[in-house]
Amino acid sequence: MDRDHIDSVALLQAACDAPAGELQVPFAAFAKHLREHFARENALMTQHGFFALHCHKDEHARVLNVVATMEAELAEGKEDRARLYVTEHFPDWFHTHLATMDRVTADFLAQAEG
Repeated sequence: MDRDHIDSVALLQAACDAPAGELQVPFAAFAKHLREHFARENALMTQHGFFALHCHKDEHARVLNVVATMEAELAEGKEDRARLYVTEHFPDWFHTHLATMDRVTADFLAQAEG
């Protein structure tokens, strides 16, 4: 999980740093990583019977739905909302998610894996 989080931050930063009109490619890389990251995390939670599995998975699904909407807008040449998402909304959500859901999940997995 920690490696995924480090990669998430790097890809998010690349999207934030993209010049105007060039957000689509770095955002696509960020989105692909999130889909893979959340799939790995969901699989770990399922494998170990994490008690808050459905709540955590639902939150991942909610974020991926937003990301898919941003990808569709970028494909139409609309960059404003995706830019706001990577610079403000996702970072705020991510910090909270790490400190709450992911912290509890990581602690549970550490105990489950011994």
